[in-house]
Amino acid sequence: MNIAEVLKNKIESNQTVLTEFESKELLREIGIPVPVQKLTISKKETVSAAEEIGFPIVLKLMAEDVVHKSDTGAVKLNLQSKEDVDKAYDELMQIPSQREKKISVQKMADEPITELIIGMTTDPQFGPALMFGIGGILVELLEDVSFRIAPITEYDAKEMIHEIKGFPILDGYRGKPKADIKAIINVLLTISDLVVKHEEINEMDLNPVFIYEKGLICVDARIILKKKESRE
Repeated sequence: MNIAEVLKNKIESNQTVLTEFESKELLREIGIPVPVQKLTISKKETVSAAEEIGFPIVLKLMAEDVVHKSDTGAVKLNLQSKEDVDKAYDELMQIPSQREKKISVQKMADEPITELIIGMTTDPQFGPALMFGIGGILVELLEDVSFRIAPITEYDAKEMIHEIKGFPILDGYRGKPKADIKAIINVLLTISDLVVKHEEINEMDLNPVFIYEKGLICVDARIILKKKESRE
C-alpha cells in the first residue's frame, strides 16, 4: 500500500472519511496491530471468510451512512458458528442504509486489561495534536485524556501515558496484570510520525485499542482527511 497515493486518491474523489476497514488496513501498513479482517458482499462470502479466519468472529456492517455502528446494531460480536454468522448477516442487512452495504468479517479479539483511545486532531494554530486516554464507551463520560503537539518524543509519549487519572489501571491496579506500556509508546510514536509525514490527515480515532500484558490490538479506527480547499 502506498499511503500517500491512497490518501491523494480519496481527497481527489472528495471522500474525506476512510471506512473502518480502510483505516485499519492503513494502520496495519504502518505496523499497528489490527484484527485479521476480510471485506465481503454476500452471505456465502461472509460465511466462507468467517470459516477461513476462524471462530469466534465479529461482523460489522460497512456503509458510508452508518457511522455509529454500536448504536445502530451494526456490530455482531462473539459469533461462534456458521449458524451464528448466517443469522447475524441477515440482521445486519436489515439495517437501513442508502449506500452500498458490505460486511467486515473480523477475528474476535481477546479480553483486554482495559480499553484505550489513541487519537489525533488538527489544532488551527499548532497543527496535529495527539491524544491518549482510557477508551471504549466511557471516553466521553470520563474525559480522561492527555494531549501533545506532534511530533512527539519517547519522553513525551511516556508523560502522556502517566498523566491520565486512569494510569493505575495500566500499572497493575489491585493485582491486575501490568499493561505493555512499551507497546503504547510505540503506537503513539508511529501515529506521530504518520501525521507529520501526511498533512492531509485531519483526524484519527483509534477506539477501542485493547491493551494486554504483551502487545495491543486496535479493534476500531476512523481516519478523516482534510478537504481539498483546506489543505493550504
